[in-house]
Amino acid sequence: MTTKRLLALGASVALALGSLAGCGSDGGGQREEIGLGADPALPPRTASVVVDGCVLDTWSRATLAGAGAKRVLRGGEVILLCLVPREDGTVGPRDPSARTALSALAQDLKRDGYRVHLGVAFTDESGQRYDGQQTRAFLQSPEWRRRLAETLPLVIEPADGVELDLQRLPDDARPFVTALVAELAAVVRPARRLNVFVPPSVAAPSDLPGGEAFARRELAPHVDRMRIMTLDFSEREPGPTIDPGWAVDAVRLAKGDFPRVDVSYPLYGTDFGPRGRRPVLYHDAIAIATLARAPIERGPTGAPFLRYVAFGDEPHQLWFDDAESTARALGAWSADVLPLDVGVLFYGLGAEDPALFERLGARML
Repeated sequence: MTTKRLLALGASVALALGSLAGCGSDGGGQREEIGLGADPALPPRTASVVVDGCVLDTWSRATLAGAGAKRVLRGGEVILLCLVPREDGTVGPRDPSARTALSALAQDLKRDGYRVHLGVAFTDESGQRYDGQQTRAFLQSPEWRRRLAETLPLVIEPADGVELDLQRLPDDARPFVTALVAELAAVVRPARRLNVFVPPSVAAPSDLPGGEAFARRELAPHVDRMRIMTLDFSEREPGPTIDPGWAVDAVRLAKGDFPRVDVSYPLYGTDFGPRGRRPVLYHDAIAIATLARAPIERGPTGAPFLRYVAFGDEPHQLWFDDAESTARALGAWSADVLPLDVGVLFYGLGAEDPALFERLGARML
């Protein structure tokens, strides 16, 4: 999943901003209709947030500087998912101007009290994710892995840690994933942390394509934390981007192999149409609801959704999250459901309900 290519609606978004109170998370009528009138305290957890890229726009920068985000994230990591491994094994960005800008952003975030991690996303420099077989071929090569381990220290100099985002791998990439993580751990740790994004399997062997590429017990000695990517729950049929019960199952299974894990929570939504699905911003959802005059409903988990007809009379369902549905999920993950040492990884800063962090922060223990 990448939020870098979210399709904003431009002028439509601006037109809809004045309707946020009536259509979005601040609407009192919908809030009481689904039984969310009370605001119980949320369990305290470590939290981090993923930015899909090397740049923060002014809105996201203001969000992180705000009291709500600081309270929710509690000095956790801001993960900039922007390092790119090239075909020759070198890691970009490597040009001096890009590294200078990245270092300046990292220092700004640290002054706000955050730790900064840089994520290695296996995409080409146009932002297209490598095919799983292509990534496997890279990882299989000892020379490619050696070059990666040699060049990584230069680009992570301003960071407190490194995150590995490997996706779409075939199951038989397992020994090469383990080899890569072990070799990078030797150059990253203990001066910095090394974390890895892990598929949200709910069965062993894994129930997911490529899930067996990650040997959690073999990876355990080499990483500080595993981020369980409990995202994109609904893929074929319209539905919520996350199911809190499924997320609990995935985290419990992973925690049996490694104690330090995070549950992931999407800040973006998904629009389902006859031509496929696409990620959307919260503002996209509100703009579409306003322009299409489509009522916002709530699904069984509390996630808001709407039905509308797009160009060419194409029927769509758009599912997203707001401050209410997110708080509902975090509240359901009480200490007896998920131990309090399970952290939360918010994925896709900039796509969220603008009220999210202030509302969550007000309810933190």
